[in-house]
Amino acid sequence: MPFSGHLYLLFTPALCRLDPWHTLNEALDGGVDVVQWRHKTGDRVAFQRCRELCRDRGIPLVVNDDVMLAVRSQVAGGHIGQDDLPAPAARKLLVGQWLGISTHDPAQIAEAAVQGADYIGFGPCYPTATKGYATGMTEAQVEAAVEAAAARSLPLVAIGGITAQNLLPLRRLGVDRIAVSSAILQAEAPRAAAAALRRLL
Repeated sequence: MPFSGHLYLLFTPALCRLDPWHTLNEALDGGVDVVQWRHKTGDRVAFQRCRELCRDRGIPLVVNDDVMLAVRSQVAGGHIGQDDLPAPAARKLLVGQWLGISTHDPAQIAEAAVQGADYIGFGPCYPTATKGYATGMTEAQVEAAVEAAAARSLPLVAIGGITAQNLLPLRRLGVDRIAVSSAILQAEAPRAAAAALRRLL
């Protein structure tokens, strides 16, 4: 199944300003079309609730950093970073599921393509407190990444500090898929925040 998402929500319940499940439902109503479960403490009860909610809404769910959980729970896929489970091992485990790989430059994008990624995350495009990046990418770096991914027909999901206020410069550089966290999770009106991002895409 080819990766098809455009507005990708990085969902960490503890980061939500409002009730997490209200926030998630509102985000889906606003146009989020892929959800990534991003939770470091292994809350299985909350994970199952997220899984069931996404399943009931017909929204693909991806698990961050825990490929075995993605396999066991039969969600849409798993996502790994450069320092997580090696990509070839993850690819073998995720049979019929998406493999997403975080990248930071064209060389990593090329390697991800060889390793069987279904899509890549690329960033941080802007500074972001969520992951502790004080600086973002230059326009030249973003443009080079977009070109490297396009040359390999690999969907690129831009990540890192993206908001409705700073998305347009990325759109002009060819970005058409984004992943966000605080732009929706910290919003007082998550549905409106998601809808504003979706319109710009």
